[in-house]
Amino acid sequence: MDLVGVERHARGVVRLVLAHGEARNAMGEALRGALLEVLSPLLQEASCRVLIIASGLKDFSVGGDLSRMDALSDPKAGRERMRSAHLLARLLLAADKPMIAEVGGYAMGAGAGLALMCDTVVMGENAALGFPFPKVGLAPDFAIAYTLSRRIGVARARQALLYARTYKGAEALALGLADEVVADDRIAGKAMERAMELAALPSHALALTKRMMEQSADPQSVLEFEAMAQALCFATDDFREGVAAFRQKRRPDFDGAVR
Repeated sequence: MDLVGVERHARGVVRLVLAHGEARNAMGEALRGALLEVLSPLLQEASCRVLIIASGLKDFSVGGDLSRMDALSDPKAGRERMRSAHLLARLLLAADKPMIAEVGGYAMGAGAGLALMCDTVVMGENAALGFPFPKVGLAPDFAIAYTLSRRIGVARARQALLYARTYKGAEALALGLADEVVADDRIAGKAMERAMELAALPSHALALTKRMMEQSADPQSVLEFEAMAQALCFATDDFREGVAAFRQKRRPDFDGAVR
């Protein structure tokens, strides 16, 4: 059985389903490799407009695969493992396509990190995002010190990471870890609903917006980037369609979007 299933839906929405049942979707070498293999071509595919990352198991991902870390006491082996993990992390951080995390059950450690790589996090009311690294003698990984701080601010991220906090649905929503919290049996439906909203928008404008957000720590860089981004947008058919639709008081039909 494939560790990552690929479901193609209308409007270019692609749903990736993690299915490493033996390891409860632990983010070990096997699942990371499968995600890399599937994601690399999808992120280059024009017909893929929005990605949903979901789980076919009870849990989204229980985190790192501790059962395979015994051999990492050698610092060289540990660094090599991290470089391998970073291939996937770098790919996700650089992704231009909107991504939605569909989180049910536990998303712990690197599993939480995978969810936080996404632009929108949809959680079940009984789902949990957790950062248990200190409890097993580890520092945060999978870029969590970056993504968590960007989501909830440095001060709150520091408390979450130092005290190994776990946050369930309502608390995660209040903190800003989640963007939508719904009944557990509605997670997939809500994630798809949000994906369809994004798929109806012009993909190039969303890609440029994502890149611009990465520049947001430096206002001068943002101004330079937005000058380039808007100039590109002004030259597109999507911009002309958007203006025409506004004037004609109708819904726009962007690149591949369905009216």
